Amino acid sequence: MVGGRQVVTITSRATSFTAVCELCAELETGAGWAGSTFAGQLDLDLGHGTFLCRRGHTVRVERAPSRAGTATSAAA
Repeated sequence: MVGGRQVVTITSRATSFTAVCELCAELETGAGWAGSTFAGQLDLDLGHGTFLCRRGHTVRVERAPSRAGTATSAAA
């Protein structure tokens, strides 16, 4: 969490994710609540999106840039 903003980064090819809402996790510590995780989907053509956890906290999800040249191929 940066300056009160929650940002989750997913891999460049991920289309679905499960993340922890840090604000809910902090509440759980004091109140014994459960359920700080939430799930979502981000289409491959989108670089980022804004999601709400079950309690309504805003979480920005960003797609990590793809790394060019990480795939290897065998030369014949």
